[in-house]
Amino acid sequence: MRANESTIEFLTEYYAAMEAKDTARYSAYFADHMTATFANAPTLEGADAFVATLSGLLEQIESLHHDVVAAWEEDDDVLIFESVATWTLLDGRSVTIPACSVCRVVDGKFTDQRIYVDNAPLSAALEQAETVNA
Repeated sequence: MRANESTIEFLTEYYAAMEAKDTARYSAYFADHMTATFANAPTLEGADAFVATLSGLLEQIESLHHDVVAAWEEDDDVLIFESVATWTLLDGRSVTIPACSVCRVVDGKFTDQRIYVDNAPLSAALEQAETVNA
């Protein structure tokens, strides 16, 4: 069923914390024992591993913005949502990438995130920026 307004607000606030690069704020959304998998990358085990990966990525960009396109809630605390992320690099270029996430949220915390996304355009843009700045 379509997600209710409080779930959309939860996602919006989660992304706002990430977009603010506020580590303490976005870390509060993760259960200690969470897992996170980006497409075919190895699964990250634990909130600390996910926060370290996310923080490292956020340090390489100027800004990030997410639009939640649609969201659905299912049984067993499953949340499915489509989003579009716009990453603005330090050199001002932007990369826009759609994604679909299948997550479990228990007591307001992500316990599992499976993010189906092709981050190759972002990786290529970051590598190009690194090469130019080297």
